[in-house]
Amino acid sequence: MTAGGYDLEEIRARADIAEIISPHVALRKAGRRLTGLCPFHKERTPSFTVDPENGLWHCFGCKAGGDLFRFVEMIDKVTFAEAVELLARRYGVAPTRRAEAASVARRERMLALHAEAARYFQRCLRAAAAQAARDYLAGRGLSADAIKDWGLGYAPPTWDALLKAMSKRSHSGDELARAGLAVSREGGPDQAGFYDRFRDRIIFPIWDASGRVIAFGGRAMADDQQPKYLNSPETPLFQKGRTLYAFHRARRAMADAGRAIVVEGYLDAIACHDAGFTETAGTMGTALTADHVELLRRRVPRLVLSFDSDSAGLSAALRGRDLFLQAGLEVLVVTLPEGFDPDRLVREQGAEAFRELVAEAMPITEWELRRILSKTAPPVGHASSVPPEDPRPEVLREAAAALARLPEGVEREYYVRWLAQQAGGASPGATTALENALRAELSRLDTRKRGRAQRTPDKLPAPEEHPERSGDAVAVGRLGRSLLAAFLHQPDLAQRFLAELELGDFPTAEQRSVFAAIAHSVEQGQPVATQTVLPQVEPEARALLAELVVCEVPEERLEEEVRRAIRRLVEGRLRREETALQQQLEAAGSDAQRQALLGRLSECRRRRSELAGERIVGEP
Repeated sequence: MTAGGYDLEEIRARADIAEIISPHVALRKAGRRLTGLCPFHKERTPSFTVDPENGLWHCFGCKAGGDLFRFVEMIDKVTFAEAVELLARRYGVAPTRRAEAASVARRERMLALHAEAARYFQRCLRAAAAQAARDYLAGRGLSADAIKDWGLGYAPPTWDALLKAMSKRSHSGDELARAGLAVSREGGPDQAGFYDRFRDRIIFPIWDASGRVIAFGGRAMADDQQPKYLNSPETPLFQKGRTLYAFHRARRAMADAGRAIVVEGYLDAIACHDAGFTETAGTMGTALTADHVELLRRRVPRLVLSFDSDSAGLSAALRGRDLFLQAGLEVLVVTLPEGFDPDRLVREQGAEAFRELVAEAMPITEWELRRILSKTAPPVGHASSVPPEDPRPEVLREAAAALARLPEGVEREYYVRWLAQQAGGASPGATTALENALRAELSRLDTRKRGRAQRTPDKLPAPEEHPERSGDAVAVGRLGRSLLAAFLHQPDLAQRFLAELELGDFPTAEQRSVFAAIAHSVEQGQPVATQTVLPQVEPEARALLAELVVCEVPEERLEEEVRRAIRRLVEGRLRREETALQQQLEAAGSDAQRQALLGRLSECRRRRSELAGERIVGEP
């Protein structure tokens, strides 16, 4: 099996899972396995187990587990594809296909060019000619250590300084243009046909999630220099809508803090990190996109937005609130003093002032409603013709539209009452009237929304494969797990009983993936062993596979337990078939259809009755 052009089995063969895990966990030998304290939750008694022979790990405390790729995903907070690439580079595994190898080679060369350019810009900042740039950074409160730590640099004002420096490193002008570091002019493909993109600017390196430089941001020092910020264009390495500044430094801190602070711009992010808020990442002249939200959702349950009060980014965040709802993220908004951004606040008032504002951050819905209500306040120096308990109709409609984006339920109900109380003041009558008006407007908006949904219906959801009651579902889940564990620990049982089962007998996607992998080994005449099953298992099912492999399976009466589990799973399948047949029978349009369905229903009941008769005394 391959991923991203890399042979996963070759990586597994070269890698030592204990070597990968040991920098993060103090492992001790326990028989054929290794144990230690889990790095993913706090514990005093070791429940983290590594099986070096099979290349798997599992924690009996928090239930995390999987193979070496899953460990790197979780410990380094990267995607599966990124984990594969990291391990491939670490163990010297090259891409398998020629086209992919060429693509990887081009990518690596572009990364090398960015690393060379970053070092060049850093050298330029240290040069005598860059005194104005150093003074500017000092004026922004950046120490020499911070400048070095963040890799800041300077692009000279000449048109071809970087082009000349990189040509000495065998990088052509065309290559720099593809990397977004140079701009082509009409002169042709030689060096004279290009000029440096960044000139007379402070340079901020932009990194990928692995900490490699993939782009640059250039900050103007003079007020009349436009644009104020200039980023690299989109390249094979860099897509602004998928990249967050300083994310590579923040991702572990985000997981520890259980939140991500999101700011605008490089200096805001640097100031927050230097003030101790290491869970901070920054957007770069763009609103939070769906890709940004997904990147953060995989790591934290909560976002704290700290944008300028008049920021276009904050307005865009409000417009994109549906993204947060769909992702299930709690979103809070920091209210900064007028005219302040996080960088200025930290520099002028200190880290503690920012900490207090973060602690007082309010839910985005409340923040938006307060902003809407502020429109009822009269301008300074003008008397209001509208009393505060009687907000203008357009304000009421705007507030109702904001509430309508919330799903119907407890949160929306809370904010309806809260808004009515805030706008109604001390008058109970006004509060009640406003609450009724809000509900009426919400009802109108909900009706219109439902009408639109009916006119443009989405794809019907897939029916539940296992609609058992919650208690039954838990029991069926346990049966499926115990059966799969038995097959893995006693492969002859898989050979004998596999034909009696179907994929749909197992209640979860993870169990179905493991079952399908075991069945594949049996069908191919291969031994049912971890080494043959693991490559066939979907990545999201590897935690379950690890748990099944490392768990203890008592051999006493194991075959009897397997027969019982199969009987229960098959009975569940027959019950589901009966329900489906009864529904079809109700909708049957002819006597012939009804007779055929009745025959199938009778057979289904007969088979289930036979299975029930096979139960031993006391078996449920």
